[in-house]
Amino acid sequence: MRSKKSVIWISAVLYIAMGIIVISILLTAVIPVVNKLKDKNTFIDTKKLLYVLDNNIKTVAKEGPGSQRDLSPFVLNVGKLFIFENNETIVWTMETTAELIEPNTPINEGVLDLYLEKTQVVGKSLIKASIDYSSSYDLKLSSSLKPPFSGRYSVLIKHTGNYTLNKPVIEIIIN
Repeated sequence: MRSKKSVIWISAVLYIAMGIIVISILLTAVIPVVNKLKDKNTFIDTKKLLYVLDNNIKTVAKEGPGSQRDLSPFVLNVGKLFIFENNETIVWTMETTAELIEPNTPINEGVLDLYLEKTQVVGKSLIKASIDYSSSYDLKLSSSLKPPFSGRYSVLIKHTGNYTLNKPVIEIIIN
C-alpha cells in the first residue's frame, strides 16, 4: 500500500514541476511580445498627441494675437517631451526594445520627423519624434516645471501678439 501512495505523490510532484516549466517557457516567450506591443501602442498614442499639439499651434498662429487653446489633460505616460526654444523644436523620446521603425533611417510622417537610434545597451533603442518650427514660428516655453516633461499636465498654447523676424511668437504654458 505504501508504494502506491508514494507513486501517486511522485507523479503529482512531477506533473506540478512540468506545469511550472511549461508556464515559465510560455512567459519567457510572451512577455517580450507584450512589451513590444505596449511600446508600439505608446508610440502611436504619442504621435497622435503630437499631431494634436501641432494642429493647435498652427490654429493659434493663424487666428492671430490673443488666440489660445487649452490642452487639458495633456498626458505623456511614457517617454520625455522637450521643447527647445533656441531652435524652435518639439522632441519626444522613448527608450524601447522594439524596433518600431527602421534603425538609423530618418522617416518623415507629415509634420513629424521620426528616428530610431541604437543605444550602447544591447537590445535597447531610442526612438525620437520631432516637429521643427524654425521656419514658421518662434516658440516660447513658460513653465514652473523643468523639461523634460513626462506625466499629466495642463498645456495652454497662446499667440502672444509679438513677432520675431516676421514669425509669430507662440507661447506654450505647461503646468
